[in-house]
Amino acid sequence: MRYGELELAYAQPIANALVNRPDFRAWVLSRSPFHAWAASSRVLVDEMVSRRAKTSQTWWRSHFAEKCRCAGCAGQETDILAILESIAGERFAVHFEVKQPTDRFPSEKDQATNYRLRAACWVANPPSAVVPHSAAATGLLYSVNKRREYGASVSKFDFAITFEMIRDRFPEIPLPPPG
Repeated sequence: MRYGELELAYAQPIANALVNRPDFRAWVLSRSPFHAWAASSRVLVDEMVSRRAKTSQTWWRSHFAEKCRCAGCAGQETDILAILESIAGERFAVHFEVKQPTDRFPSEKDQATNYRLRAACWVANPPSAVVPHSAAATGLLYSVNKRREYGASVSKFDFAITFEMIRDRFPEIPLPPPG
């Protein structure tokens, strides 16, 4: 399986569960800065789809903005972008980096720091393909086997969840087998 296919194999079931599994969405958000809205938020799928290019195959994958050349945006993408709305009408975003088990953080740029910069940039000035929102957080999805290798990069995200945590809590979500 090629790199992109492997990342998709991890990201797709998680994106689907964020939309279709309120219990999973609440569990993920309970680990984020948006824990207060964990039980009462919904993903704005239709709104996100309406802003994406007609050629986009998913609502969540490969969000980027080349018009902004800040350190967070220039030449970089968000693997899973979920714009959510609380029951009170607050709109917020979670930018997920998906590090499939053979992936690494690039040494030539600080990808982890750039995720936070991009999230903040898009709150202030969202690209036209991104639903406006008033707050954002960053999350890392990765294998526990990479914890030592990833080191300080993990702490640069607002929260981190391992695939093993997801498998333990939600074994019915079809993540690829460990290994």
